Amino acid sequence: MSYWSQMYARPQRAERLEVQNGEARFESLMAKKLSEKDRSFAESLKRQFEDGGKLSPKQIECVERMEQRYSPASVLKRERWAQSYKGDHRETALIVARYYRSTQYFRDLASRILLEEDFVPTERQFEAMTKNKYALKAIATATEPPAFPVGSLCKVRANYNLVGNRELHDQIALVMDNHPIGLHASSTLLVNGVKVKLEDRCLKAAAKKKKK
Repeated sequence: MSYWSQMYARPQRAERLEVQNGEARFESLMAKKLSEKDRSFAESLKRQFEDGGKLSPKQIECVERMEQRYSPASVLKRERWAQSYKGDHRETALIVARYYRSTQYFRDLASRILLEEDFVPTERQFEAMTKNKYALKAIATATEPPAFPVGSLCKVRANYNLVGNRELHDQIALVMDNHPIGLHASSTLLVNGVKVKLEDRCLKAAAKKKKK
């Protein structure tokens, strides 16, 4: 074989294998309620099977995975998860999705959760999105009572790492609104007649006046 023949040799076609009970298996699979994406893929595999009665090992694995995914046990498990999600977990998913919309992670999934009312993430997607340390912090921020409730007084910390505006340092502030979203809760404050928004970690309790 010449040098160029070795360099540009055509890749060998994948091994083709007989599909046991292929016709009946495809008929059963196509009768199921497949997703649009899975149905399109299954139809492609079915056409290739009908063309010669054989498929590559990887294609046969894909058929087997779809058969497992749409087995009665798997379908029942997804149905139960969907009921559980809508009843017990959707609010948690919404909290975390609002946080992730402002990051580069889980953005597509977060958008679907926020914008599609009937969308149900898989149980695996939900676990991955809500059980990590950032998600748990966002959940705590959204569900715990505000450190500085509306109507209370607080004091702005004199810390340049937290508050860049020096004029706000050590100023007494009136809490106008709470924003329990993200990793750190924030509040809208009235400071010297001006509204500002700061994270609650930039604030501390206002010193109480000593009784005479």
